[in-house]
Amino acid sequence: MIYSTLLFIHITAGSASLLGAAGAIATKVFDTKHKWHILAGRVFFVGMVLVFLTTLPMTLLKPNLFLFLIGIFSFYLAFTGWRKAVNRSGKAGLPDKLAAILMSITSIAMLGWGGWLSFVGLGDGNGITLIAFGAIGGLLARKDIRQNRGKSLKGIARIRAHLISMMAATIAATTAFLVVNLETDPIWISWLLPTAIISPIIVWMSRKMLPSRS
Repeated sequence: MIYSTLLFIHITAGSASLLGAAGAIATKVFDTKHKWHILAGRVFFVGMVLVFLTTLPMTLLKPNLFLFLIGIFSFYLAFTGWRKAVNRSGKAGLPDKLAAILMSITSIAMLGWGGWLSFVGLGDGNGITLIAFGAIGGLLARKDIRQNRGKSLKGIARIRAHLISMMAATIAATTAFLVVNLETDPIWISWLLPTAIISPIIVWMSRKMLPSRS
């Protein structure tokens, strides 16, 4: 009964986060005053928080280290994206520093366990997923740690960092939806397909925000 209730909240929150992500992307283009973009972004973030908070007890009631690690990875992306939006001072606080350290530790666990699963041929291809996401999470955490120690992240640099983190979190939410609704062989195709499709878009959008060299 408890697990079923958590699963219902988990699925509902995940659906809300997907709608929020779509709304945030659409309103970023059409909403010049950013009012609806901010609202959609809040829906996305709250949805991701609920997904994370339900993932923790669910993976304890039915032990699943893979989903536990993926849950931390997904929440880290959403959390850092949200922090870069609301922290207009750009100065890293204790939550930012702790989050980056947690993701660094998690990425090591993902890379290690993913490598072991791939080496021994277990996990139905989930080892590849863990290695890929562990590498991404580790690189982003390393970048955040360096930024947290440096100057305050302000102006277009802060907005660009917000974009990258939130779009990466959107990949995580889209991946969860795709894995549940699409079976692929091997399984890692559905896990990594959104990353392969959306990552180039993130690169393109972030480069557009760089100051032009004239």
